[in-house]
Amino acid sequence: MRARQPESEDATREALSGFCEAYWPPLYSFLRHRGHSSADAQDLVQGFFAHLLEQNTLTRADQQKGRLRTFLLGSLQNFLFNEYDRARALKRGGGRQIVSIEEHLPEAEAAMMATAHLSDAGCYDLVWASTIVSRAWDNLQTAFVAEGKAEWLEELRPFVAGGSVAPLNQEEAARRLGVPIATLRTWLSRLRQRYRESLRMEVATTVSDPADVDAELQHLYQILIRS
Repeated sequence: MRARQPESEDATREALSGFCEAYWPPLYSFLRHRGHSSADAQDLVQGFFAHLLEQNTLTRADQQKGRLRTFLLGSLQNFLFNEYDRARALKRGGGRQIVSIEEHLPEAEAAMMATAHLSDAGCYDLVWASTIVSRAWDNLQTAFVAEGKAEWLEELRPFVAGGSVAPLNQEEAARRLGVPIATLRTWLSRLRQRYRESLRMEVATTVSDPADVDAELQHLYQILIRS
């Protein structure tokens, strides 16, 4: 929607860049899960994005009942069916790089390998959910760095984001930060609230109707729980 606004060429480019960066990991993982090599999956993602932009496909998304993740997956499947020969031609030198993949390719490849037990669509959904969570945390981290709170954010992250193998100890964290345990618990409560807000804002960018945000958040939670 931002990309369609006649504000400026720079604003359009920024919106499209953010869109491509957010959605290439689940699309790439879906293609790898389908059996495409890493090189072919990268070429197909680039070709798919070029196709979306050239054909102005995003403007045809139904804003009345749109979830970007489902629209894109359906569009990619149609692209593979109707445009595969054209996409292969892009590999032979006719294409252009729409999004930089190399920097985060190892993470995307690891995510794909971790979803080997899932269906193609299940792989896509899990990498989509993981990408949303990662972007929400990155946005939160940017805000805390600007506030000069990067140190204690990193200390408290395991209590909010999970994934820690070792048992978490609030008393030890409070000692390392040099604050009373009551202060640390207040910080944790506020951090969890801000993280929920950041996650909600990130999910809100993927639906056309704000009324769909709660349902999409619930879908995201269910995906992560099942994983």
